[in-house]
Amino acid sequence: MKKGALLIFILLFLDQLTKHLAKAFITLSDPDLVWIPHVLHLAYRENRGASGSMLQDQQFLFMIVTVIALAMFGYLFLEVDFKIKKTYSWSIVLFIAGTLGNAIDRAMLGYVIDFLHYPFLDYILNLFNASNFYNNFADLYLSLGIVLFAIDLFFFETKRKKVVTHDKV
Repeated sequence: MKKGALLIFILLFLDQLTKHLAKAFITLSDPDLVWIPHVLHLAYRENRGASGSMLQDQQFLFMIVTVIALAMFGYLFLEVDFKIKKTYSWSIVLFIAGTLGNAIDRAMLGYVIDFLHYPFLDYILNLFNASNFYNNFADLYLSLGIVLFAIDLFFFETKRKKVVTHDKV
């Protein structure tokens, strides 16, 4: 559990550091700074909503959802074990770090700092009227956490249950 807490701290520090660097060196008026053409651009955005700027200025709702999410993730964190449940443990660490990263922004700034833009996704997102998608490291943590949690649930959890059931027989 100590390893999980340390990883959360490191990931949270990285998220906050990159957001503050984006705020310090990229302005709202700057066009996207091309890092990898057609793949990754950097641009400072203040997101007062959820993913894709949905639910603009619903800070009270975000606070309630964050408290509930952190309570659930905290409960799941009790099962973190990097020796036996590595994928599960990483997913929970990523969930907590991502949730806290964006919660800190909302609490301190009233908005979330986004700065990563993926132009290659614009065409696909335009089909759903969701263009101009920007995010940050906390959002990446949450996305990766979902993928790892699903992998653990569908592949590794069933194997762990079979081992436990087999050991009891």
